[in-house]
Amino acid sequence: MQHFRLDKWLWNCYLRGSMRSILIILTGIMMVFSAVAETVTALRPAIKEAAAKHGVDPVLMEAIIRHESANATSAAARRKNNLAGIMGKRGQRKYESKEACVHDLAQILAKYHAKGRKTVPQIARAYCKSTGPWIRHVNSYMNRIRKGEFGAL
Repeated sequence: MQHFRLDKWLWNCYLRGSMRSILIILTGIMMVFSAVAETVTALRPAIKEAAAKHGVDPVLMEAIIRHESANATSAAARRKNNLAGIMGKRGQRKYESKEACVHDLAQILAKYHAKGRKTVPQIARAYCKSTGPWIRHVNSYMNRIRKGEFGAL
């Protein structure tokens, strides 16, 4: 069975001068990724509620969620409703809903805050193994969220 290869198809379209076909495909791909990014934006009410309840920064929570779940596209986000890469004793935790994961993340961040871990680098040391990239990505998402790249807060 021969598999469809998008890269070969796009190259063949380019060689044949079918730029219109390439633009249609790329526009479709961009629309899919944009719709997926909206999944996290739709969770903002739950993020704000959980952040307020536990006294943590909602922008930090959204940034962690966007980074850890690749904007809700990761396997853990889709199969386990685990948007934040939260680990349990047997690997990534499974949640009944995305909102349940959001509330768990807020509780975790509140515990870090109580122990004096308030900055992204301080949180990273407890939250993940690869601190450098994690810090850069979370800070980048925080800046993008604050600039309104994902819609108004």
